[in-house]
Amino acid sequence: MLKNRLRRQVKYRIAYLVLMIAVYVLGFQLLPEQLTNTREELSLAVVTALYFVLLPLLYWYWIIKIGVQKPWKMLVILSLSSLMARLSYPHEVAEYFEFIAWLRYPIIAVLLLIELYLMVSIIKGLWQARKASGDPRLTIVEQYAAIRLDSTAVKMASDNLNKSSASDLSKAPISDEKKLTLGLILATEPASWYYAIPYFSRRHAASIGSLCLLSAKPWHALVIIAGLMAASVVSYSLLDGISHVAALFVSGLLLYSILLMAANYRISRYYSLYQRGDTLIINNGMWGFMAVDLNQISDLKVGCLTSLLPSSAIDRSVIGDASEILTIGRGDTANVQLIFNQPQVYYGAMGQLPESIKVLNLIVDEPQTFANALSHPSKLPQAS
Repeated sequence: MLKNRLRRQVKYRIAYLVLMIAVYVLGFQLLPEQLTNTREELSLAVVTALYFVLLPLLYWYWIIKIGVQKPWKMLVILSLSSLMARLSYPHEVAEYFEFIAWLRYPIIAVLLLIELYLMVSIIKGLWQARKASGDPRLTIVEQYAAIRLDSTAVKMASDNLNKSSASDLSKAPISDEKKLTLGLILATEPASWYYAIPYFSRRHAASIGSLCLLSAKPWHALVIIAGLMAASVVSYSLLDGISHVAALFVSGLLLYSILLMAANYRISRYYSLYQRGDTLIINNGMWGFMAVDLNQISDLKVGCLTSLLPSSAIDRSVIGDASEILTIGRGDTANVQLIFNQPQVYYGAMGQLPESIKVLNLIVDEPQTFANALSHPSKLPQAS
């Protein structure tokens, strides 16, 4: 079955997360409370190598190199390993990592100030856009992704300037990327209400097609909602004897997630593909979306795409490897392929894992109807 295929960067992120959890759990299991013999010292050496050699090396290659992240993020895994060492190492060794317990306070204070500033800015933007119609997430993208999307032009312009001015220009997309990431988190909440309640989305743009998504099936939504209700009851009964507050919090959070599941169902069933002006909106449920300018679509192919890669050698040379190709939909074969002039951003994991793609494969219920519904079909070369 051809489903939403995890791309290379996402696979490595998930693999690293699983490995990191396994290493830290193993460390807590292997390390003794005190060092009394050679075997325990060997266990300490092995765990230390895992914490401070294996995990940082894999983080550098899997997350920073393959995932195209900033090098300074190495501090994240090093500080996390130091914290785990402080908690899991024998007492006579753990005291050397006591600095991490004191260092976390100024770091947390600085991060809170930054996050508070970003939250105030974004909430102010959302409040100013409260009368705007449509998906609140698109409002965030329009406000904070503009500089980021134009970063290619900034880079080209900076090549003609001296190093100091070029460095000033390169700083512009960074703050907007932070605002965009946090903004999409905050916008998920109003977006859930917007799509879960039919009255709120009564003026939504009409759909021009439907993706084949499992989340668009009514039985799937009912199963998920019933599962959340059952999980809420079970969690409350299990936690009430330990902490009444924790029981209420966990069970309430699970019940509140029903709103998100209802929104996920309605957006998958009714608004997975629609057009707003000259922008094509592609919604993979509530979990991921794209906003593509129609002028950025260089080719539109409709038909049974037995190969997920572009057919012509010219297209393959322009696009590069398969890591820049994304497939959305559930089925055996993709039936719509969009090739872009420039890389487009897919906001996965509710906007927290943005990915740059050059080719988008879709599995659509009625592919030809979707292609004909676009406002500028004359600009989009079509091939069967």
